Amino acid sequence: MTAALLAGPDQAGGPPKADRAEWLILPANFVTFLGNGIQLLGASLLVLEKQQTTLSVGWLFIVLAIPQVLLSVPFGRLVDRFDRRVMCLVCDVASAVVALALPLAIALGASTQYTAYAVTFALSVIAAAFNPASNALVRERVRYERLGPFNANFSMSTQAGSLLSAAAGGFLIQIFGLMPVFYFNAVTFAFSALCWMLLGNKPAVNAAEATEEGAEAPATGGPVKRLGLLLTVGSVNITVSNVLLVVLVIQVFKERAGVFGLVDALAGAGMLVGAAVYKRVSHRFSNLTLAAFGFFGNAALIAVEPFHIAGLMAAIPFAAFSFGFAAISSRTLLMRAIEDSRSGRVFGTVNAVSLASGLVATIALSYLADHHSVASAFWALSVLIGVVPLVTIATLRGFYAQQAREQEQTARAKTAEPAATPAPTAEPAASTAPDLPGAPDATEAAVAPPPAH
Repeated sequence: MTAALLAGPDQAGGPPKADRAEWLILPANFVTFLGNGIQLLGASLLVLEKQQTTLSVGWLFIVLAIPQVLLSVPFGRLVDRFDRRVMCLVCDVASAVVALALPLAIALGASTQYTAYAVTFALSVIAAAFNPASNALVRERVRYERLGPFNANFSMSTQAGSLLSAAAGGFLIQIFGLMPVFYFNAVTFAFSALCWMLLGNKPAVNAAEATEEGAEAPATGGPVKRLGLLLTVGSVNITVSNVLLVVLVIQVFKERAGVFGLVDALAGAGMLVGAAVYKRVSHRFSNLTLAAFGFFGNAALIAVEPFHIAGLMAAIPFAAFSFGFAAISSRTLLMRAIEDSRSGRVFGTVNAVSLASGLVATIALSYLADHHSVASAFWALSVLIGVVPLVTIATLRGFYAQQAREQEQTARAKTAEPAATPAPTAEPAASTAPDLPGAPDATEAAVAPPPAH
């Protein structure tokens, strides 16, 4: 059985090549974020066009968040009991039907505002099941040693879909009007469902292979909550930054929407570059080290963003670059720490806590921005992003160091056993065979990777 590094670097020679599962999951993720972004943009414009108030758009985001906060945990538990691929397939088919209901209901004379709210609510309920199911499916199908590079590619596909959704959505609305974008969103859900169909059932592992490769990785217990905290802080950072950046650019710096779009594009480009660089350096540095670098760099650069528009545009690509390291490393560490059998409930819980924490942090820092200054809200966010993750990472280093010592003691005991055993014949004992390449050393975690599919 081969042990694997839980917090250490990836394989020095680079991980194996991506397999069929990755090539199907990544495009499904890309079109999902593309369609979701276009759907939300279209629904926001639809509500704003009828109500002419900012609050009406704000209620749309509240309707989007509440079901996922309340339902992600119970849905996550269901994910661990049923076929994850089938759940993703059912969710996408249901989402396609719901997305089609919006333009059809309005065409039949339904209220534009209430239909937009109802469809957004229904899509959010489905997303509460889809998010833990898709993350658990990744943990199930992507090989253990490929999790780092895959998560980098996953981040790139997410950012590409999100960035393209703003540009493509605006273009489609400008050319064809609002209603066609909702049909387009239904098509993206259908494409994603096709990817899950092509993925097929989980390959069976026979008894011989299971014995050779080792059983499913046992839970590490302690780090899971702390690793989930790292992922939660990253999610809070994105939620709060999206709100504060709008206020900073439009109200404080008195710039136009086009400048904000450029700032958003620079952030997305920084994330994409960060994900690409992560794949090249992850075999040299541990994921804990990369996460610490990412959170520290992101926090330091956030602190200088509110001084001037030029400083903001210079800093934000590098802040996003650093955040890319933090987000990918945190996601990889959590995926490697949890059992496949409980990954659904873990990611469901992380999703719910992230959304709830993001809502609380957004309200608190928005209040600070309104009653003190926008700059003070940025500095408070910088402290949050810098202190909480770095303290958490410091405690995790102690845990992994203890694991390394225990692993070293176990390895020494196993090495000493053959030498202490008398030879069964008068012939000289055969020399001990050298360790196989890739055999576990003292720095490896106690969690073994799941069998390769």
